[in-house]
Amino acid sequence: MVIEATCLRTTEGFVVKKGSLIEKIDSDSIPPGIKKKRQTAKIDDGGILQEDILFTSPSYAAAFVIGGHVNGLTAWTKSDGKTTLKDIEASEADEL
Repeated sequence: MVIEATCLRTTEGFVVKKGSLIEKIDSDSIPPGIKKKRQTAKIDDGGILQEDILFTSPSYAAAFVIGGHVNGLTAWTKSDGKTTLKDIEASEADEL
């Protein structure tokens, strides 16, 4: 199964969008708070998220999607699959 999720950066945090495909199996490295959020989230039998979920960091949002520990700055990419959140944030810093 290919995991494919959409995340939106907002002023409140990072929102994993409804319709995202979520890994259904938790790894041993999943943070406890994320594991609990996965257990209470509305995810259908096919692994499709049925609601938007807000997180305080990109890493927590990515961990929710993959079911394990991950660096959200490098895991989240634009639709081109190459430009990472880290790249985006670096280019924004250059503009200041």
